[in-house]
Amino acid sequence: MRRIGLCVLLLSLVVYGQEFRTIPLESLKLSEFAHIEGNRLCISIPETPGITNETRGASVLLPAAEMAGKSIELQAEVRYRGVGSDLEKASHIGAKLLAVVTTAGSTSYHSSEKLRGTNWEWKSLQMFCTCSKQLEKFQLLAGVQQGWGTVEFRNLRWRFITYKFADYEVPPNFRCEYTPEVAARPVLRGVMSPSPLKLTEKDIRDLADWNANLVRFQMDGCKTTDVAEYKAWLDKCLTHLESLLPVFQECKIWYIIDMHNAPGDRYRSTGLLGTAGEAAAAAFGNAASFRMMFEDEFYEAFLDCWRHIARRFHGRPYLYGYNLVNEPVQTTPVKHGYLQLQYDAARAIREIDSDTPIVVESNGWTSPLAYADLPPLPLKNIIYQVHMYVPGEFTHQGVKDPTYKQEYPKWVRPYPNEKMKWDIALLRETLQPVVNFQKKYGARVFCGEFSAPCWAPGAEVYLNDVITLFEENGWDWTYHAFREAPLWNVEFAGPPFHPKPAPEGTPRKDVLLKWFRKNTL
Repeated sequence: MRRIGLCVLLLSLVVYGQEFRTIPLESLKLSEFAHIEGNRLCISIPETPGITNETRGASVLLPAAEMAGKSIELQAEVRYRGVGSDLEKASHIGAKLLAVVTTAGSTSYHSSEKLRGTNWEWKSLQMFCTCSKQLEKFQLLAGVQQGWGTVEFRNLRWRFITYKFADYEVPPNFRCEYTPEVAARPVLRGVMSPSPLKLTEKDIRDLADWNANLVRFQMDGCKTTDVAEYKAWLDKCLTHLESLLPVFQECKIWYIIDMHNAPGDRYRSTGLLGTAGEAAAAAFGNAASFRMMFEDEFYEAFLDCWRHIARRFHGRPYLYGYNLVNEPVQTTPVKHGYLQLQYDAARAIREIDSDTPIVVESNGWTSPLAYADLPPLPLKNIIYQVHMYVPGEFTHQGVKDPTYKQEYPKWVRPYPNEKMKWDIALLRETLQPVVNFQKKYGARVFCGEFSAPCWAPGAEVYLNDVITLFEENGWDWTYHAFREAPLWNVEFAGPPFHPKPAPEGTPRKDVLLKWFRKNTL
């Protein structure tokens, strides 16, 4: 039954596709484990404990110049035997199609369903990818990632497809519209909150002493798929926030209501099975999708929750705006596109609250690169959010990486880094799509997250460089995060996985305090 449901769902999502283009087997670059037999790519990898994290099989470069700015469907037929790994709990391993996509110097990965075990009957394997207009290279791999076994592929092919992230149309020569009050706001500088129920009056007063004037109140920590439970949790967060409003007003600190966890959360956050939506997300490499992208129950709850928030907070002083979703990811056709979700929620809010700004986020985990393809919302007082964690090899070094800890300081990567060409020029190039969007549409921009772990050499230089760029362009910003996880906390210092409070301050905190001194509200 699940297989039928999945097929029906996908037929309803793909708008239309061009004819498939066959990938000739002779065009493939073969690894030592691959060979061609007739119309089949055959891969056989012996069982090897401690195997490195590579996708072994075959690869081919597809025409990036043609694919730039377009959506792609890739297909193959596959059968496999004895596919396994000594990392059985890792989510990335198995036989797969894998796209390695280079955009403006940054690499991203898009995967099909990951196959393990044995199935020696031919089955279809699909994946989707939407390419930026700044696409530079598109490499397709067919093989086994960090594992072993026997796999055969046939009928490798791809085609252009058309689907939309949203149904609205942007008028010609559109410019963002802001009320005089919003347009007159100075640049605001601050931090993200800790978990919602842990933010205290003392925290807010301490931030006032730092001269911060903006807090992104992140409602994070709810992974339930029960809508009633979610709404009860949300109300608990909102009640706590409401209790803090007099202190925000006293300290003249603005706050953003950030729905960090949406109703139903993401598919990848749990192991639940059984819905066609989840099967589609898992099968086609979009496991980070919000459930509300596929399932109406969560979509309707999302709109209901924003109506509820707007009724409850409309007109409150120092309310910066409603942050609709956190870090959307859409790599496949879905029922409710990541941008359409935000447009629908924004219109639901505007039925109740005509003026409070609404904060919209870009695709790809709120990536700056996604701004090259982002259509603005044709509504008043929309603020556009970006997150900045480039280069990720620096900003996330050692994060959830036991090898980094075990072999410390072998894998330490400093910033700036001449060898890796990590400097402010790279950061400026990364953020350029956002600057272009800002200038083209007259948009107000907010960087909601940026950071580096306390053990990263040069973290304070990195933070100063990214804030310098935010300031050059007049963007509001909030550092990730205030008194949350120790590795991000600027009041902590120390080696990986063992940071401790630093009673005499830290260079990272000094950077924030330097920029907070510019605040006038």
